[in-house]
Amino acid sequence: MPLTEEFCADCTDFMVGIAKSAFRQSGGVKPEDVRLAGSGTLITVGGVRAILTAAHVLSNLPADHIIGLILPTRLDSKQLRPLLTIDMRTARMISIAKGADHSLGPDLGLLLLADFDWSRFPTGKTFFNLSKRREMMLNNPHEINRSVWGLCGTVDEWGQLPAANDPSSHGTFHSIFMPTTVTGQRDDGEFDYFSVQAADYLKSKLPKSFGGCSGGALWEGVVYERPDGSLEIRDKLLSGVAFYESGWEDGRNTVTCHGRRSIYRNVMDELSRLGQQRLDQE
Repeated sequence: MPLTEEFCADCTDFMVGIAKSAFRQSGGVKPEDVRLAGSGTLITVGGVRAILTAAHVLSNLPADHIIGLILPTRLDSKQLRPLLTIDMRTARMISIAKGADHSLGPDLGLLLLADFDWSRFPTGKTFFNLSKRREMMLNNPHEINRSVWGLCGTVDEWGQLPAANDPSSHGTFHSIFMPTTVTGQRDDGEFDYFSVQAADYLKSKLPKSFGGCSGGALWEGVVYERPDGSLEIRDKLLSGVAFYESGWEDGRNTVTCHGRRSIYRNVMDELSRLGQQRLDQE
């Protein structure tokens, strides 16, 4: 299996797609109202589980309505359906930071579900443990050019709306794992950022827009050489959160992502604080 295919399979298990109005309720939800709100990644810190996403994705979710979570695993086909309905009255949305300029950031948030909803996740879904990687990612990260990189999310324009004449239809959503190149880095106060672009050979196969990938993960696969000269990816690291795309210009579409420090300091600090609150309440 090529490096990128194995890499994609592993990272898919942490991926979540988030759809609003994905399921009909009393009063009815029209098919044209079904929309992909964004993407996220399953993470855990000190026993606290969460969906890591962009703050602007959370701001588009209803606080008192049903949403649908798309939960692909490596065994699924590319055609994905919402597997879980979540009552947002039992969930908690936390905006870690949201800047005034959407193109610059910051733009980070967390979606926390009730214990009952976590227990309904299908076999194969995995929570990425940030705690195990904190020290290395903050103090001794791998060199960018030693790794392969990929953006994981759910693409809005490739989805199919529910059939208007079929009450059981919930539509179809498509995920993407896009090999990318890191083209820039910057620090801005408490947060850091990566700019990434699609690999050149993929441009003819990519969507016109990466809408729906907001909140999706930027993954880093650290490449090692075996004694026989072949290559393998041993370390698969959550290294970014996508939140903005420039749009196609001169054959390039740049996606801006939060970087390692944003995740392993800011996100982890927030989840650690929530974990301590939970202990204090017990």
